[in-house]
Amino acid sequence: MALDLIRHTRPRIADGICYGSLDLDVDDTFFSEAEVVRGKLSSSYSGVFVSPMRRCVKLADYLDLSYEVDERLREMSFGAWEGVSWSEIDQGEIDSWANDISGYQVPGGERFQDVIERVDAFLSGLPEGKHLLITHAGIIKAGWILRGGFSLDRAASQKIAFGDCLSIP
Repeated sequence: MALDLIRHTRPRIADGICYGSLDLDVDDTFFSEAEVVRGKLSSSYSGVFVSPMRRCVKLADYLDLSYEVDERLREMSFGAWEGVSWSEIDQGEIDSWANDISGYQVPGGERFQDVIERVDAFLSGLPEGKHLLITHAGIIKAGWILRGGFSLDRAASQKIAFGDCLSIP
């Protein structure tokens, strides 16, 4: 099974704000970013799967793709941190998360291990073929850990730009 993983385009939210499960709209840069994404797509896919978040669905619609929405492709919930400036979040909590990326549960949110497990359940159910996922950075990182041979530390440290298209052969 091969995967193309696309991170959604820039969401409409100020820089420096924590978001994951917030259902944000796309930014004013959407059309130019979406055209760049269009140029990265393969000619055909066995299946196209999309996060239920608006920023992903709008991209799939714009690209005129036939797709299935799958809840397991939504971004990690940052619970009480959602919509809060990173500078306003208790530094001790951020440090606890940074020291235990997979196991630390953000207050009212998820552990990254929960994300890995739901992505594993999704990927395990895919048939053979080449699939496209339009999703989020956290889901892409989980895919790298599960199917790309990345360690947790390596995946966590990778930067994924808005509109990036990455492949797992």
